[in-house]
Amino acid sequence: MKTLTKLALATAVAALSLPAFAQQTIGTLTVNSGTVMTSNGGEFASASTGSSIESGERLMVSENSSASVTFTNGTVVNYTAPGVYTITMPVAGAPVASAGGASTAATVGIVLGAAVLGAAAVEANGDDVPPDHPVSR
Repeated sequence: MKTLTKLALATAVAALSLPAFAQQTIGTLTVNSGTVMTSNGGEFASASTGSSIESGERLMVSENSSASVTFTNGTVVNYTAPGVYTITMPVAGAPVASAGGASTAATVGIVLGAAVLGAAAVEANGDDVPPDHPVSR
């Protein structure tokens, strides 16, 4: 059963390395008016014109606010309705703005939590009895 524990821990370590590979700058933010905030999976922070936008980053547009993102492929997407948008690279001519969605950090947290719970369940199962003890008495 130690092998399952090691496998669960290896899965957790692999999941933690995902954010390093998933982050890619895909555009630049322009705050047109009001309050606009961004998040890469943690707390939202005030954003300003010229900020880099990464794939999967969330953009929060407040009431009476607007922003636009100029993507590296030349596409410009305007965000004028209040809400939270998960930013992804649009196909030129077909802008994509999706509200909500799971961030990379949240997904990694779920995978990590599942791996830890799986390892705990294996350890709590009692199958890890040393071979020198009898199965029954």
